[in-house]
Amino acid sequence: MRGRGAQLGVEGPLVLAAVLLGLNFVAIKVAVGSIPPLLVGALRFTVGGVLLLSFVRLMGLGSRPTRRLLLTTLGIGLVGGTLYNIALNEGTSMTSASSAALIMATSPVWGMLLAAGLGVEPLRATNVIGAGVSIVGVALILGRGLEGGGSSLVGDLLVLVASVSFAAYTVLSRAQHGNYPALTIGAYTVFFGGLAIFPFTPLELAGWRWESVSAAAWIAVAYMAIFSTALGYGIWQWGIGRIGADRVLVYLYLVTLTGVVSSIVFLHEGFGLIKVLGTVVLLAGVYVAHRR
Repeated sequence: MRGRGAQLGVEGPLVLAAVLLGLNFVAIKVAVGSIPPLLVGALRFTVGGVLLLSFVRLMGLGSRPTRRLLLTTLGIGLVGGTLYNIALNEGTSMTSASSAALIMATSPVWGMLLAAGLGVEPLRATNVIGAGVSIVGVALILGRGLEGGGSSLVGDLLVLVASVSFAAYTVLSRAQHGNYPALTIGAYTVFFGGLAIFPFTPLELAGWRWESVSAAAWIAVAYMAIFSTALGYGIWQWGIGRIGADRVLVYLYLVTLTGVVSSIVFLHEGFGLIKVLGTVVLLAGVYVAHRR
């Protein structure tokens, strides 16, 4: 009973984090309707990072930051925070939230390939087969982007870049868990990743009027900063520290399911037969790729 209770003590928070991260796709779509995507990403990760850093200090999880810690987390943050946010927010503003959620589901496959390329983990036959199948699923979803027009395809491709950058973030973070607490890594990478977006925001601020922003958009940004970033990313990093990155990545299936269902329910997005087929193929590929 004690073992089962301990397992539930990890699974429960990870399920919550997966739902919070899944709802993030709807929040992005609402926010970028009246706020420039780059500013949304900068506010989301900077505010979320400050909250995470405050929690780390409050819990005494990190001593005085060293130069090595700051430089390491800055590098990881630029990949998994800055590039990820720019690609995801810009991409989601051009495509549907459901397509973004589905394409982000390929992140475990890219993480597996990156880990193999860096010599962290060997590739098995099932890994290669699963990766190939998932790429076919992505191609089917991208085909819907072609039918929807050029901006939709560009949006899908940008989200694909975000998926790869999130995979790199997971692999690079995992490599540092032996040196620093998981939550400390998460807090600094999120904060630095968001802060580095601000220099790019003037590109989209010309002609933008903050008075025209809807209340729903500000609520969406607050949700992303507090719940999907500070709470969601905090639990995600804590889970990696408790049960490992491979087992935590399984919960991306729930992130995808929540993202797709919430986009249909709240945004009334369509979900045709080809997208259903692409979803089945993509998730089947991710499952096969991660079979032990």
